[in-house]
Amino acid sequence: MLELSDYIYITLFGCLGAFISGFLGVGGGIIYIPVLDYFLSKLGMHDDVLVKGILANSLFTIIFSGSVSSFKQYKIGNFFPKEILHTAIPGIASALVLTHLIKSGTWYVRSIYLYVFAALLLVIIVRMFFAKPTSETNEIHIAKNYQYNLTGFFSGIITAFSGLGGGVIMTPVFTDILKQNIKKASSISNGVIPLFAILVGIHNLITPAQFVASQWQIGYVIFPVVLPMILAAFVFAPMGVKASQKSNQKTIRFVFVTFASIIFINILYELFIKK
Repeated sequence: MLELSDYIYITLFGCLGAFISGFLGVGGGIIYIPVLDYFLSKLGMHDDVLVKGILANSLFTIIFSGSVSSFKQYKIGNFFPKEILHTAIPGIASALVLTHLIKSGTWYVRSIYLYVFAALLLVIIVRMFFAKPTSETNEIHIAKNYQYNLTGFFSGIITAFSGLGGGVIMTPVFTDILKQNIKKASSISNGVIPLFAILVGIHNLITPAQFVASQWQIGYVIFPVVLPMILAAFVFAPMGVKASQKSNQKTIRFVFVTFASIIFINILYELFIKK
């Protein structure tokens, strides 16, 4: 049973996650996941059920934070529908297939999930820290459609495995491999993320849960937990997009690496110290 103070903390972290969603184009999952890990554990979820709960509730929240961020990108004229569709379509397919495999089994327990999440964060931190920034105003390379397709396909897999929405993979790939301007990369990522999350979110809603933590629960989605974070998205995600447009690439990368590093250190503590 959660207390009033718990809901206050969920709301505060929801505001931060929504802002990061708009600022970095990563959907906010990098903040939502540790929060959900803690509070869903408090509600009695453990092992593979906890992982399913984290994935379901993170992606359900990302539907809203990603959609609001993407709409804000559209309003300011930084929107790329063709690139979004080429990335999203193969990613939706891979995310749905893997989500079904996770939901239908008990193999994906919390310890494995934390190792996967930590490995992802480490790769991202190293890549973002050492990669040279692209031009602030011009694209160095015009990416091909198949490159967006491949990025989307593997981002869908990461989405299903991590609950991050795929933005932590898409943004570095778009900037460091496809050589796109980081603001364009962030916009494409923001556009793809809710498309991933909507389809996977529907799957999570209609999948019967193995554990009922709340009477306000549908499938694995627990509405008293996700609602404060969803409401925060409508205010703070547009603020993040606006702040991103006013920031240079070094600032955006620094924020990205900082938050990823904090989460990475916390996971290492969970895995190797707090046992």
